[in-house]
Amino acid sequence: MASDEFTHFAKPVKIPTQYEELVEVLIDARKSKSLSQEQLAFDIGCTTSLIHKWETRKRIPSGFMLICWLDALEYEIEVKKRPSPLR
Repeated sequence: MASDEFTHFAKPVKIPTQYEELVEVLIDARKSKSLSQEQLAFDIGCTTSLIHKWETRKRIPSGFMLICWLDALEYEIEVKKRPSPLR
């Protein structure tokens, strides 16, 4: 149930492709570990409804909560700079 935009902000925010892909990876990871949204929420320390909203892209987790989500599923993110386009 992917959406192209978050519309609950003052102006619509386009969802980056990388975020869509990350959410799909995290949903698959939760399911492969046979964790319910309720169990994942307990592990993170948030509500089940918040997990549901993240997974359906109705809410965007804060940076801290995204790290908690990743950590609970035993994932991590590597941050690297994109190559500069040739001029």
